[in-house]
Parts: sequence; structure tokens; C-alpha cells
Amino acid sequence: MPKKSKKKATRAKKKARKRHTDKQKSTLLTKYHGIRKSGSTAEKAAKKIGVSYITLLNWEKSAGRPKKPGRMPGRKPKAAVETTPARLTLTTPGGFRIEADDPKDIIAVLMGLK
Repeated sequence: MPKKSKKKATRAKKKARKRHTDKQKSTLLTKYHGIRKSGSTAEKAAKKIGVSYITLLNWEKSAGRPKKPGRMPGRKPKAAVETTPARLTLTTPGGFRIEADDPKDIIAVLMGLK
């Protein structure tokens, strides 16, 4: 019978949570935006200053900073399409061709052929 190992399972240590003052939050947000302007991605910029990206978004939201204009959710408006009324065409077995805009007009012509 194989021997059982007596190793204890180790868990990854979590980072201790930090409480930032409003001044620190403002400073970190300013640094974050500076890094973003230099061309870094949002996640990389957040990692450089040592705060998660989601935390930065929450700070901006609570600080009341205006959102940057972006794409609004939903579909893009469709271009206006000009439509012409459909024209109905009927060819009878006798070879008569009848064209009209309204089916009632075609019925009136057919009734007159009786």
C-alpha cells in the first residue's frame, strides 16, 4: 500500500485590503489617466499604480466625474429608404395584362370583363 503524503494544502495569500483617502484616490486616478494617455491599456495602467481596474471605475463613478462619450447601446439608426408604392400586375389566361396600385382596381377591371 502506497504511503500517503502528509503535506498540508496551502492557500494563496490574499493581498491585504487598503483604505485610500479621497486625496489618495484622486492622485491615483490622475496617475492612471496620465498612463492611459501615453497609450497603455486600461488594465496595464491600473496594474502599474497598484489598484484594480474595477476599483478605479468605482472611484470615478463615486467621484462624479463625467463619462467620456462613447457608443450608445442599441442598434445604429437605419438610413431612410425611399419606397415607391408597389404596383400590382396581373396577366389573365386570355393574355390581358392589368396593372394597378390597388387590388380593388384590378377586381373592378376583372368584373367588367365578364
